[in-house]
Amino acid sequence: MDKKELRKKYTKIRSEIKNKKEKDEKIRENLKNLEIYKNAKSVFVFISYRTEVDTLKIIEMIKEDGKKLLVPLVKGKGMIAVEVEGIEDLEPNKMGILEPKEGKEEIDVDLTITPGLAFDKEGYRLGYGGGFYDRFFEKVDTIKMGIGYSDQKVDKVIHEDYDKKLDYLLTDEGFEKFDK
Repeated sequence: MDKKELRKKYTKIRSEIKNKKEKDEKIRENLKNLEIYKNAKSVFVFISYRTEVDTLKIIEMIKEDGKKLLVPLVKGKGMIAVEVEGIEDLEPNKMGILEPKEGKEEIDVDLTITPGLAFDKEGYRLGYGGGFYDRFFEKVDTIKMGIGYSDQKVDKVIHEDYDKKLDYLLTDEGFEKFDK
């Protein structure tokens, strides 16, 4: 299977995951208890879309915990981290994904919470094919943590030389650290 077919397969798997609300709550609890989260002064997190892990309550938690909240703003083929106060600062883009209207690029990012369709045992993720996170990770020195459901864990994901490995994966089942 090529990446396009795999994306279709894993999108379907993710859409059929049961007990999402309970798993989202467990992921949020797991995140709150992590030292890398506790120590982070700034957290860059995606705005959940469709069947992704619900990050809206994570966003509320980040603000309640007094951390700098950074969210993605797509600019052409790139993505930057922009500070916002909360969901009210966002509006749907042309794909219907919430993002800031504008903002200044932040490069001091302690922790980046990254989406994916599938995550493998080596720390590679199958994304949506735009390369936004790989390009972001090339220019920003940050802890790279994938976030997903345990159902999204696989043995191996097809990856290219330019694909960046994650440092960690957080799921409803817990936390994994990957070798560098």
